[in-house]
Amino acid sequence: MDLVSVIVPVYKVEEYLEKCVESILNQTYSNLEIILVDDGSPDRCPRMCDGLARKDSRIRVIHKANGGLSDARNEGVRHASGKYLLFVDSDDYISRELVSKTVKAARDQKCDIVLFDYYCVEDGVQEIRSTDLPAGKVMNLDTDKELLLAPPSAWTKLFDREFYMSSGCTFPVGRYFEDLAVTPLLFLAAERIVYVKEPLYYYMIRENSIMTGKNYRKSCEDKLAVLDHILSSYREKGVYEKYREELEYLVFANAYFEPSKELVLDRGDRKWLERYREYTFRLYPDFVKNRYVRRMGRKDRLHLWILNTRQYWMMRLLSKARRMRDRIKGR
Repeated sequence: MDLVSVIVPVYKVEEYLEKCVESILNQTYSNLEIILVDDGSPDRCPRMCDGLARKDSRIRVIHKANGGLSDARNEGVRHASGKYLLFVDSDDYISRELVSKTVKAARDQKCDIVLFDYYCVEDGVQEIRSTDLPAGKVMNLDTDKELLLAPPSAWTKLFDREFYMSSGCTFPVGRYFEDLAVTPLLFLAAERIVYVKEPLYYYMIRENSIMTGKNYRKSCEDKLAVLDHILSSYREKGVYEKYREELEYLVFANAYFEPSKELVLDRGDRKWLERYREYTFRLYPDFVKNRYVRRMGRKDRLHLWILNTRQYWMMRLLSKARRMRDRIKGR
């Protein structure tokens, strides 16, 4: 049974830490090293980590000065010794069979990366987030360009550690959207990727997330810097034109569609709406012709029309109507 290194960055999560670690300890796959990286947390988390380590020999604790999520993950990777790497955020939790099912897929298919689905949990409501990729098929970007459209989150993937280390990718320290910064580069480096079409991770949306944290300036500047890095990396490797349509959609989704919707509904500073808009239209003025944009559902097409025509009030009205409908249904 191969050893799996589970890396858990810990910072100001004393309310959620025990549930997260318990979900890892209760895996049906037992050969684990659980690396809790205390990122200089100012609360009870450092003591909680040490206490958890005393209860189970599979837990190791690293105490370090605060450097942010990327720095904590990178530190965990440096101390990992498993055949496989798994990242878990300390305010989330995982299915009991996550490790066993992903390791089986990786071992059977000799894969560099295993993708899987997740539950998005907000206000007690769970929604499955999935993709249209073929399940069980060995893929890479040459065979399936739509891999670039998969969720970039590090915690929806199991990595072969040898592949991960040889890729040269590390999470950018000090930036938001660190997953987006590395995942497209890991996809480009991977020769064998497989998708397990089953939700195995519980992602908790909380008030102190990046977008709800109201730091619009840093969110915008970091997002655009990350996208610039991806595009320049693909150009340097001589494959930009090969994946141009997928990269165009990546920019559209991450620099215009998703952040603009969030800013509109949160009534964020309008100048950041315009900053995202200017960036996207400057790089890809004809993005509406992109095949992935044209493939969007009716609801998303309506949201795109609202954004393009700046009828932001309409999106807020639709959101209010949806919340009223949900309350009436008792959700």
